[in-house]
Amino acid sequence: QRGLTLISWIFVLIIVAFCGMFAFAVVPMYAENMYVVKALKALAEPNNNLSEMSNAEINKSLQKFYMINNVRSEGAQNIVIDRKSKNLLITIDYENRINLFYNIDIVTSFQNHLDAENPNKCCKPAVDKRAPSK
Repeated sequence: QRGLTLISWIFVLIIVAFCGMFAFAVVPMYAENMYVVKALKALAEPNNNLSEMSNAEINKSLQKFYMINNVRSEGAQNIVIDRKSKNLLITIDYENRINLFYNIDIVTSFQNHLDAENPNKCCKPAVDKRAPSK
């Protein structure tokens, strides 16, 4: 029973260091998206009459939540408010890109949708039942 050699230990340490670098890069992006989801859920609370709020009020409410929770991603600022004849759809779709090392980037893509008619299904893109499935 010899155990690991020096080269084996170096290999294990390289793998652990890479996983640590990856985790330190990815976890903050997902944590920030969690705050974007919480901001949308806060808009969907029963005491907020979302359909009667103006676009400026919705933007102001989301920006205030972002400022308090330190959401700094530029993509999270891409707030699209779509008012159809009956319902209101707020969409925050964005992607984050962070450099891992040299020319290798990590890209995460987030899709957060809030439909005023179905606030309990918050933050996942609505599935269009008319669209053909792939």
